[in-house]
Amino acid sequence: MVFKAKSTTPAKDGVFRAQQQQQTAICRARVTGGLQIVGVSLFICLLFWRSWSLQEPLSFNLSTNVRSSSKRGWSWEGIKPSEHLIWSKCYDNLECSRLVVPLDWLKPSDGRKVVLAIVRKNATDRTNYLGPIFVNPGGPGGSGVEWVIDGGKALQVAAGENHDIISWDPRGVGATTPSGHCWSNPQEEQIWEMGKLGLVDSHPDMLYDIYARVSSLNAQCERNMGELTKYAGTTSVARDMLAISEGLGLEKIRYWGQSYGTVLGGTFAATFPDKVERMVLDGNVNLDEWYNGTSIHFTDSTDSVMLAFFDFCYAAGPAKCAFYAPSPAAIQARLDSLYARLRKHPIMVLPDFVNNTIEFSIPRPEIITYSDVNYMVIYALYQPRLFWPKEAQILSELDKGNGVPFLEYAIQRGHRQPPFSCSCDLKSQDSSNCPSTYPLDAIGNADTDRLVHCSEAPRDPIYHSLASLSSYLSNLKSKSPLSYSTMFENRVSCAGWKSRNTWRFEGPWHVNTAHPILLIGNTFDNITPLTSAVHNAGYFANSSVLVQNSYGHCSLGTPSRCTMEARRRYFQTGETPRNGTVCQPEVVPFGDEMDEMSVEDKLDKAMLDLVDLAKGF
Repeated sequence: MVFKAKSTTPAKDGVFRAQQQQQTAICRARVTGGLQIVGVSLFICLLFWRSWSLQEPLSFNLSTNVRSSSKRGWSWEGIKPSEHLIWSKCYDNLECSRLVVPLDWLKPSDGRKVVLAIVRKNATDRTNYLGPIFVNPGGPGGSGVEWVIDGGKALQVAAGENHDIISWDPRGVGATTPSGHCWSNPQEEQIWEMGKLGLVDSHPDMLYDIYARVSSLNAQCERNMGELTKYAGTTSVARDMLAISEGLGLEKIRYWGQSYGTVLGGTFAATFPDKVERMVLDGNVNLDEWYNGTSIHFTDSTDSVMLAFFDFCYAAGPAKCAFYAPSPAAIQARLDSLYARLRKHPIMVLPDFVNNTIEFSIPRPEIITYSDVNYMVIYALYQPRLFWPKEAQILSELDKGNGVPFLEYAIQRGHRQPPFSCSCDLKSQDSSNCPSTYPLDAIGNADTDRLVHCSEAPRDPIYHSLASLSSYLSNLKSKSPLSYSTMFENRVSCAGWKSRNTWRFEGPWHVNTAHPILLIGNTFDNITPLTSAVHNAGYFANSSVLVQNSYGHCSLGTPSRCTMEARRRYFQTGETPRNGTVCQPEVVPFGDEMDEMSVEDKLDKAMLDLVDLAKGF
């Protein structure tokens, strides 16, 4: 099936430039090594690649090896690392600090250090000041600095403007040094990705190729990350958070984390239960499965969310859902038919060249496979309200053999690599596309997912042998037949990983925290099911589970005044809602959107801003 891209609108600035990088010499040196196949690891939370964070081979030097992109107009290297919190103005209306902490908290005097990049948005209401709230966007690999830059105001209004909002880039991420990356430059990563293969069910015996490919990649990651692989675990990050709070003179902390941030929060609460003043955990990861490396129950609701796409599309009708069919079962059959065709006949998209100038935003031939489309469909489950209408349009066009809308969307959302380039504009003030010894500031890092997740597991996890992975895959398929092949990537991404954290939390989990914890879960969360919130709540005495009756990952992606007010009341007064309280959303997938222009209430405006914030993480 061939489709030729027509000239419509010129490519938007930045769509392809975002990752067109570095010198031809580097490119030639790497390309001659040959291309291989990669198994792509899914990110546990909605962390988007906004830019690249670069590094030289790992160093534990305390030099200020950070710089900022020109769009920020500010540089981290202007702040001297210190063992005390020294705040400097940054990012227009925020404050930043660089705190020196031990690399190994079990041997703090051995001289090896980590420098944490910390950001704070000060409270605007000082009449009833309640102190700071520590926030974490998830990941692992999510940048707390970027989270506050982009959403600090909305987070503050949501919790109460009498709070500071504080976050930091965890170990291996963003402006925190040393950085943890699998590759020394973007070209190496892009060249590796050019040889990737599809999902485990795309062709027979794919498991063997995936296992070998991922094992090779992880060997590269461990070699490039060096010692950091032993010291970037959740327990060390939780101890870093305690160090920041101690630097502020706090006896207890207030914390708000989502997705992987619930692992961080739960680990902190179990390790330092007397230090919990308030804690909101939204989109809960099963703590047992995280630390035991089992990962079965994380798909408890995945297929339910997928089935809901068929139901909501049918209920919306053809005017709102472009992939409509006469029944939910017919819509599912239509998707299955598309998958079957794509397995045998991928869609080819050819660029339209006019006078050797690429007019359309697809400058090279592209092939759209079953795996490509399956990734998009499963990814859209994270935020159905946001993604499903667009997904339905793309699926409808794919059904006609038109792959252009898919490619545009995939590149813009970061699901597909932009055209590879070895060019480098050395005259550019923002030389992120050129060789650098410094990481960019405030950028998330997907490699940190491996660094943390894989090093967190026990000594003999299920992904250490092909036999155990094959058995795991069979169990996952029987449990989640609609989504198993994509969700399998979460576990296989750790194949062959050998490093283990020197400090790994071993329990006990059952604790009495200084104040009850509030856990929030969607009725149908595609990757952190409500069952995980209920399970984790059993570990923390007097905790409360708030249920938001919505679909997708974490409550922020679907606006709910009820959830918003309950969370704010908890931060303001300490009151937890009755365990099992159910909050209804304001909108449903394919339904009418809230009109932001009509929203006058500050809390409602913050609620919508948080929905926008969730789009980028």
